[in-house]
Amino acid sequence: MERIVLTGGPGAGKTTALEVLRSRGYATGADAARSIIRERKLAGLSPRPDALTFAQQVFEKELDAYRSAESSPSFFERGVVEAVGSLFGAGALDDDRVNRLISDYRYQAVFIFPPWEDIYCMDDERDHTFDHAFRVYESTLGFYRQHDYEPIEVPLGAVGDRVDFILKHVGTPDDGAQQ
Repeated sequence: MERIVLTGGPGAGKTTALEVLRSRGYATGADAARSIIRERKLAGLSPRPDALTFAQQVFEKELDAYRSAESSPSFFERGVVEAVGSLFGAGALDDDRVNRLISDYRYQAVFIFPPWEDIYCMDDERDHTFDHAFRVYESTLGFYRQHDYEPIEVPLGAVGDRVDFILKHVGTPDDGAQQ
């Protein structure tokens, strides 16, 4: 099973790229954090619970998405690695558990979307500044590299070109055919 992560800071174009991949017939996952925020707001709650609870909820959703992948390749917005990083940052995991989880839930490729101020916008689930998005990008890149990934930077440009770039690097023909 080939699992591929699209990552980076908020507002860099990941969701839009996933929508195009989905429209081309590829299996895709959703952004767990945005999903949790949306669910909480619909329930009349604050957008995010405390950092540890939020990290645990994101982790559970990412594990479910990883485990439920049935088509190859499957594309994910963020993933288990970042959820583990959030749990580590919240003090819930030690180094050994982090390394074990990241080893158990590997991705075959990681594509990182750099911050892009021209397309960045805040919305109902994205309530952080562009500066925050840049910091998330840098910490995400560092965390993946620290755990033996070399993220491939997706160039700025039209969404179709970005998706074609990803598919070319994955070595998947752009016919949406699933294995």
